[in-house]
Amino acid sequence: MGIRKTKTRIVATWAAGVFRAREHLRGCDPDHPCTLVGSRELARLVPPGQKYGYDLIVGVGLRRYLGGKQRREIVAELWEHKGIELSEATVTRLCDRFLIRLEILHLLRAPYLRAALDGVWSLHVDATCEKGYGGLLVVMDGFRGWVLGAMRIDTERGETIQGLVDEVVERFGDPLATVRDLGQAMAQGVRSTRERGIPDLVCHQHFLSAVGKKLLEPAHSRLRTMLQRIRLLGDLRELLGELQRYRENASYAGRFGSGRIRNELLALVLWCLEGKGHKELPFPFSLHYRDIVRRCQAASTKVESWVPTPRTSPERKALQRLGSLIRQLDRDHRFADTLAELDERWNAFGELRGVLRLSHSEMLRQDIPARQLDLAVVEHQRLQAIERDIQRYRKQLRQQVPDHARGPRSTVPEAIILRYLDRYGDHLIGHPVVRDEDGTILAVVHRTNNPSEYFFGDTKQKLRRRVGRAQLRRDMQQQPAQAALAMNLRYPDYVRVLCGSLDNLPAAFADIQGQNLPDVTLKRDHRDAELQGLIHHFIEMETSDQQGQMAAIGG
Repeated sequence: MGIRKTKTRIVATWAAGVFRAREHLRGCDPDHPCTLVGSRELARLVPPGQKYGYDLIVGVGLRRYLGGKQRREIVAELWEHKGIELSEATVTRLCDRFLIRLEILHLLRAPYLRAALDGVWSLHVDATCEKGYGGLLVVMDGFRGWVLGAMRIDTERGETIQGLVDEVVERFGDPLATVRDLGQAMAQGVRSTRERGIPDLVCHQHFLSAVGKKLLEPAHSRLRTMLQRIRLLGDLRELLGELQRYRENASYAGRFGSGRIRNELLALVLWCLEGKGHKELPFPFSLHYRDIVRRCQAASTKVESWVPTPRTSPERKALQRLGSLIRQLDRDHRFADTLAELDERWNAFGELRGVLRLSHSEMLRQDIPARQLDLAVVEHQRLQAIERDIQRYRKQLRQQVPDHARGPRSTVPEAIILRYLDRYGDHLIGHPVVRDEDGTILAVVHRTNNPSEYFFGDTKQKLRRRVGRAQLRRDMQQQPAQAALAMNLRYPDYVRVLCGSLDNLPAAFADIQGQNLPDVTLKRDHRDAELQGLIHHFIEMETSDQQGQMAAIGG
């Protein structure tokens, strides 16, 4: 084959930087038309007709999705260390190419990933959003943390969830069990696996959260409203701010006169507001407003031991102000009634939590725990003990709650707990185990959705790092679903099956069959474009009509 044509183009790769590639296209007899063959070496470096090489696409994608780098940071790094000049828009296009190729590679390697799973995996299905916007649905293996499927959703619908679950199961085989929350849509989403006899398990934390909200939310919300009505929290913060000014300026003469105010008094007011300052568990596993009221009521006894004597005139006046704020709690008998109701329901909730033995450490969205042999055996024994306790507790509640108090509208704490146990109790037990040939337990299906919760937490943390914003509503809307697959590259066992190592990922991208992929941009705004267009059209029409009316009046 002779040289029939020569092409030159500028190419940028992570390894070699920017260079001019000169490619000879070879073919047979020029009198007979045939397909010209280009350089195989160049095709291994860069996609056909494009400028940026596979290793550059991979380098940008890894820094963006695993490193959490902002686009301007990637631009600066490439220019400083590689001499490659990119715009932030180009970085986004390279990220799109990275995600598209990663998704295709994930699908092509599905048979090998299935062989690696070998039927020993648990299907955790969960969804997340940011303040009701930007829903992301993922199906993942709870043992390894691998995301096996992901898609964008506007809201949780059973048929949508079931479609993704069925697709993942068909591609990777039946799981040992499914783990989900209590939502009706999630229950419908795993219906097909449940009907085939695969255990349908409910997350213990979600179960406790649902029961706790049913028990505690009415009284806790009422307490919050009462505190807002007397402005206790706002007045305490205002008092703390005034005391802080005394602390910062020794000559300050504020509302309490001139003089010294010591840190012990500031610590007392801060303790009333924030307690020890530790991060609280989410409601209903902690009762924020009840705890504030309890601390305020205990502040009068803390004064004697916390604030030393003799006290300055500003300190005495500040303590008088603090006491007048706290005495509002005693003047309204509804505070005492609401606190008594909360305490009764909190004790009932604590009893249920004790039965399920859900510790604080299991609720902190921790990473996938180490699958050590002794831990698996201990966890299996603990789950068996929890199962026995649940059965015993349900029997106890049936004896304790009379038949006439078990209706769906009953507000008796024990009746509420019994309703939930009767509905979901069978989904809280029966976690399958993984055994070796000798019958030794190697792993147990997780009883919480911590694998997916940890995944969502880590994903949002990296997204905040990339966009530089705490509020992610718009960014979650614009996040492609394929970005969830990029998080799999954290796990060496997944990477080993996918491409051997991250260093081989550019070559794996080059090996994808039909590599003449369209240079498309992923859909990053998942709002309904047609409806948004109608909104803009109507607003423009209204604005035009108003301008016409104003012009007619002016004329």
